[in-house]
Amino acid sequence: MLKSLFGNRADAAPAPATPENGEAPLPATLGFVGHQPIYTARHELVAYEFAPRDAGHRNMMAAGTLNRHDQLLLQTLENLDIFRLLERRRAFINLSLDALDDPLLPSLAEKRAICIVSPAENDGALTAALPAIKALRAAGLSFALEPALFPETRFSPAVLDVLFAEMNFLVLDFSAQTEDLLEPLLARLPQRYPHARWYARNVNSMEAYEVCRRSQGASERFVLFSGPYLTRAPARHGSGKVDTGQLRVMEILRLLRSGADNEAINAQFKLDSVLLFKLLRFINSPANGLSRQVQTLDETLLLLGREALFRWLSLLLYTAPREDGRNRTLLERSLWRGRFLESLGRAQGNNRLECEHLFVTGMFSTLDALFEQPLSDAIAPLSLPPTISSALIDGQGLFAPYLALAFSLEKGDSARAAAIAARLGCQPEAVNRLQLEAMAWAQKVAAEGG
Repeated sequence: MLKSLFGNRADAAPAPATPENGEAPLPATLGFVGHQPIYTARHELVAYEFAPRDAGHRNMMAAGTLNRHDQLLLQTLENLDIFRLLERRRAFINLSLDALDDPLLPSLAEKRAICIVSPAENDGALTAALPAIKALRAAGLSFALEPALFPETRFSPAVLDVLFAEMNFLVLDFSAQTEDLLEPLLARLPQRYPHARWYARNVNSMEAYEVCRRSQGASERFVLFSGPYLTRAPARHGSGKVDTGQLRVMEILRLLRSGADNEAINAQFKLDSVLLFKLLRFINSPANGLSRQVQTLDETLLLLGREALFRWLSLLLYTAPREDGRNRTLLERSLWRGRFLESLGRAQGNNRLECEHLFVTGMFSTLDALFEQPLSDAIAPLSLPPTISSALIDGQGLFAPYLALAFSLEKGDSARAAAIAARLGCQPEAVNRLQLEAMAWAQKVAAEGG
């Protein structure tokens, strides 16, 4: 299915930036690179979009020097080794048409990259870029663009038709759309772009996603989605949906927090023979690098301790079966947040217990979406430490900046990420590396333990 969706699949360092026409030079590094997870219509996580959302460096440059910014972005992603870390995942990269002659681009065809091209100044610039796009497509590189940024009042329909025909995906940004305007907008898309496959960017709610999926004619053409819709609790009343397996996990978590003895905890596992098997599969995942495998609950408690057991047991909340794959994707997103927060804590010199609690903070940050209820209700039975509950519920306390940094990176909000990281004393290069390593780790653990 993924192959049918995406199709087939001379590293020169950029020259030092110098002032041109009085403009300020580019910095030596791009800074914070945010990422947006991209999902299929069945909620499978298949790609990430990488871009600095504030685009401050791009805005201060003349059109003819935009390729400096693109070179810096490409070099930053290459230095982070994202294509090795992401393995089966695709990377959407926002680039200007000026970057089409960059020596790194042909190699991206083998690395599962998709270029989202930004507008040119006029028809002549678009026409001049078409041969390079065709050549790169022939080499295996994929392309996308956002039609709203190419209005017919500025470009001729004939040139746009040729350009759009070369695109593997068209992008529709949902961030400025209200739900009551979506349906008429979506209804017009099949007529204007009859054969296009669409990437819906910045879908803010499950309700907006459902409108898109219900839209006659357009629904089957929307194949990729990004935005916070999947990790936000649906706007529903009631206590949400928690199955019996999740209830048992919550009870064991409660017992661990209350200091219950090992016998009481073992008794809960004996009521569900599969539960311990799933737990040990997560703990013994090769991605965790344990020196030897643990085989029993007592051995887990002895070797890892109660805080570590609490951490790993929280993963089982996401293993209830769902046909649409939403739980698995929520698991991977939670794993990413947990690992990223934990890694930041270690880099900041936090002690082991604080790092364990940072991991749990990230893991539990999607429980509202998982249980379809307010987060305060979802975590209420667990009597979590104040550092965790305050960060999750109020956005306050010691752990709140760590979680806010993770959210900013997911949204691609580089300016906010920079402000939060400055408060924490974190450098861009370290944050970029930790978030990529956490993504790779979460992908492996979710695949091996799921």
